[in-house]
Amino acid sequence: KPMEFRRLQPSGQIPVAIIDGTVYRQSNDILRVIEEAFPEHTSLQPPKGQESRANQLLGLERQLFSAWMYWLTGSERSKENFIATLNVVERELDQIGPFFCGESVTMVDFMFASFLERMAASLLYFKGFQMRVPPGAPTDFPAVNRWFDAMETLDSYRLTKSDYFTHAWDLPPQ
Repeated sequence: KPMEFRRLQPSGQIPVAIIDGTVYRQSNDILRVIEEAFPEHTSLQPPKGQESRANQLLGLERQLFSAWMYWLTGSERSKENFIATLNVVERELDQIGPFFCGESVTMVDFMFASFLERMAASLLYFKGFQMRVPPGAPTDFPAVNRWFDAMETLDSYRLTKSDYFTHAWDLPPQ
């Protein structure tokens, strides 16, 4: 990566944003600053009283990401950990869904979106593991599938979503 970028982000990882002269190196921080900068728009912040839940869910998103990468790039032994973590995601969505914080989409959903999309594609392609199924098909992850269905009702999601093949190969450099 160019030295200009490395000065902004020494690790070389993305995302990085410069907002009003301040460098932000984490997705959550970037989303928070954008939310604060445009208070007249519909907020993607979790509903009042669910901030703690949202933070726990964002931690779960990181756990799921790690479990996915370990299984995808490692041995079949990592599959059990991934499925156990995905089952935690399933229970969380089943408690409150269809979105992670209830009836309305929040930034938590968008933080999960890119990884759940890539997981659904890459695990099917590389491991033969199907977590996303056609509507009405049997699955061990009905709440995750309801979440996908709910996300797909959003124009903003459908218009920016990529295809399965691209997602299968859009893997972090681990």
